[in-house]
Amino acid sequence: MMREVREFPFALRGRHNRKSFCLMLLISAISLLIICLVSRSFFPGLLALLGDLVLIFVWYHHVRAIDKELAGLSDLVDRTLRGESSLSIDSSEEGAFAILTGELEKMAVQLRTEADQKKIEKQKMSRALANIAHQLRTPLTALNLNMDLLMRGNQKMNMDLMQDQNESAMESRSRQMHEMRRCLLRMEYLVEAMLKLAKLDSGTVQFKREPVLLREMLTRAAEPLRIPMELKEQKLVISGDGSFLGDMDWSLEAVGNILKNCMEHTPEGKEICVSIEDSPIAARIVIQDQGEGFSLEDQARIFDRFYRGKNASSQSVGIGLALAREIILAQNGTVKAENIPKEKGGGAMFTIRFYKQVI
Repeated sequence: MMREVREFPFALRGRHNRKSFCLMLLISAISLLIICLVSRSFFPGLLALLGDLVLIFVWYHHVRAIDKELAGLSDLVDRTLRGESSLSIDSSEEGAFAILTGELEKMAVQLRTEADQKKIEKQKMSRALANIAHQLRTPLTALNLNMDLLMRGNQKMNMDLMQDQNESAMESRSRQMHEMRRCLLRMEYLVEAMLKLAKLDSGTVQFKREPVLLREMLTRAAEPLRIPMELKEQKLVISGDGSFLGDMDWSLEAVGNILKNCMEHTPEGKEICVSIEDSPIAARIVIQDQGEGFSLEDQARIFDRFYRGKNASSQSVGIGLALAREIILAQNGTVKAENIPKEKGGGAMFTIRFYKQVI
């Protein structure tokens, strides 16, 4: 059956074209017969026959032009879907064909956009996996090294009988165990943070819409930092009050990461100041430290995943602030990092806004 269709002339390929062609021939033959019977003369019939032939000729070339244009458009769409070219249709005509070309162009643009987005997501995933591998390699190397030292220490302790040497070995063993514990905690934090980011990226997190008291949230977020802040003789000062509708647990994670960053960059004996302002439009939190502030490069990339600033501590993995931003944005909020002018004391300042209306 397909072989028979291919044997037709170009303009007659297609059932509808063949039907319309046969119908036109039938109407032409009937009209020619009627003219000949009515006029009872050969000349009017000849004129009618010539008119029918001209009509058929015009129809044939019109259908052939449409089929060629559709075939070209179909080939262009096919090559676009295979990524060999980009679909660009310039048509100022009106009618069904123009509507079809417009819809095809919109479809092609949407497909290109989706393909570009998938490519970007694939690149992000590749970079994320590379960063994860890099971040996990450091504590794993330290764990392996300390495990090797512990095994050697056990052999030495079994061979040594002198008490002072045994005590020295025990102290070394304790330090190594402490280092292994620190590495394990770092790996645990990294894995948990990546899982949280993955949930946020996939859109599977269902944020609650409950009243969140800002002062209570900040106090609870600072609780895990209380001991290291006491060791550095730092002081946390909170002023003002307010509330917004959000998720307390996820907000604690976001604000806690920002407070932790400020604590790490604040010198000993200095303060971390937090001010809260409430309005019908948004709840505003300003967190200020008394550290060195950001460099221009750091300020532009401070919320990028796995980015570690010039003044970052050796334990930083560059994921806390990125996680904080994702959580805040997901709750109709914004966060901004900037430097405090030198004449006002210097340091870093984080401004968080939780909007009470959709913006």
